[in-house]
Amino acid sequence: MSSDTALECYRKAGRIVGQVRRKVPGLVQEGNKLIDICEKVEDMIAQLGGKPAFPCNVDINEVAAHYTSPLGDTSRVPKASIVKVDFGVHIDGFIADSAVTVSNDPVHLAMVSTATEALRKALEIVRPGVRTSDVGALIQQTIERRGFKPIWNLTGHVIDRYTVHTGESIPNVGRMTGGKFKEGQICALEPFVTSSSAKGEVKDADETHIFRFLKRKGASTPEGKRLITYLEEKFRTLPFAKRWLAESDFSLGQASAFEELLENRCVVGYPVLTESSGELVAQAEHTILVTGDGCETLTA
Repeated sequence: MSSDTALECYRKAGRIVGQVRRKVPGLVQEGNKLIDICEKVEDMIAQLGGKPAFPCNVDINEVAAHYTSPLGDTSRVPKASIVKVDFGVHIDGFIADSAVTVSNDPVHLAMVSTATEALRKALEIVRPGVRTSDVGALIQQTIERRGFKPIWNLTGHVIDRYTVHTGESIPNVGRMTGGKFKEGQICALEPFVTSSSAKGEVKDADETHIFRFLKRKGASTPEGKRLITYLEEKFRTLPFAKRWLAESDFSLGQASAFEELLENRCVVGYPVLTESSGELVAQAEHTILVTGDGCETLTA
């Protein structure tokens, strides 16, 4: 596939993300079911001609990443909460990734706007040759000047075909070393903001709802082999939700096959991530193309 064709796929994915982003605040209302938000975002992506690059994440309050509703989820948007909706679109494997933080409580608006401002300032300095650590330092300075703290162990990332996170990480703090931006890179920048009194780091929670195919070797039962073939062909290396399997031939009756794949690391999971001191988290994210003299925001 030519580079021009690939770039057009990235731009189309970005345009779809931009359209969905505008609809997200209307979905995040007190009392709405999280599973309805996830499924409406994923349905909009399909209606606009794309496919989800990963399950829609709806992360409430101290949850920073990786919560997508399991099948039958009854969780709802709590009163006065801060909600991160993180989603991606792919066109033939070319991915655009983005996140929007919504809060209907004015108390949290300063944190939300700080994440947005940190992202805006970072995008202004991205160009070939700029060090990723310099972008991290600017993000950190912007957040701290507003009286908040960045989460140091969540980062932006380089994107490749069928791979959401690959190669270089783009830090949200200045003390982490890294490489330099290169012309033609597709990158996602995503500052995470928490309170000044927080630890400013995330930890794994005891639940996992997002998974990814890793390898075929290890599936031994007929059911396991059939399931791993389906996962590889359906999702390739992109993350998927277990609830998506209920919409296929692989219903909850295939639970033993799925456990076999997990046990043999044919499939790996992404645990839900929470701020380790239980403080609120806001996030802002766009996917960019690094150009000769700056960057193009694909998901605006």
